[in-house]
Amino acid sequence: MVKTKFILKLLIGLVILPSALIGTLFYFEKNGFFNIDNIQVVVENSVDQSVYLQPLVKNLDAQLEFLRGVSLWRVNLPELNSNLTQLSWIEDLSLSRRWPSQLRVNVRAKEVNLLLMTRSGRFVPIVESGESLPPVDLKQLPDVAVLRGENFEARSELRKKAVKMLKEIPSSGAFSKKTISEIHFDERDGFWMTLVRDGIRVKMGQEQISLKSARVGQVIEYIDSRKLDVRVIDANLSKKVLVRLRKEP
Repeated sequence: MVKTKFILKLLIGLVILPSALIGTLFYFEKNGFFNIDNIQVVVENSVDQSVYLQPLVKNLDAQLEFLRGVSLWRVNLPELNSNLTQLSWIEDLSLSRRWPSQLRVNVRAKEVNLLLMTRSGRFVPIVESGESLPPVDLKQLPDVAVLRGENFEARSELRKKAVKMLKEIPSSGAFSKKTISEIHFDERDGFWMTLVRDGIRVKMGQEQISLKSARVGQVIEYIDSRKLDVRVIDANLSKKVLVRLRKEP
């Protein structure tokens, strides 16, 4: 008797309950209970580039629209992941099912470090590797410095070098990334840049950028305290910074 009850419980546990569960899931599936009605795209690093990313995310939403009404069971996540990661602005992406009817897309966007202004007047985002992304509309421009010059347009390794140089400049202070409007390069002087304020030109060269940045910051603080009208700050020297006023030749 005990043995019979055990076999009956085992039969219920191994056959009847799983069959009932499968039957229930099949019923819900047939009646569209798992059909996708919500596609949530989350960009993990959008805070500093929200204006730039907004139309890209909107376009991604449009690309995923064909999945609405498709059962979550039937979505091939590896294949979809492979297709989406080919988008040039995406660094990394992960997909997950949120039962019963939501698909979540977590995106890490490539950080735009600089903008390249081309000869045709278009603005091209530049990422850390020196790679250029598709041109963007003026309303979409991220708040970063602009590379000017045909040498940047022709040489990806020079763009990469410019990004590396920029990373050595402080994020805040009298002289910082936010105070730079344009970056240029020539073989004699190396990197030089134009500041947002008053169009001051700062010569930086190619080496010891962190040290030179600190010196330039101190010079700008001094200039502000004295209210000097400066044209050029030359930090491309071994141990000092040379300042030229606008009235000087």
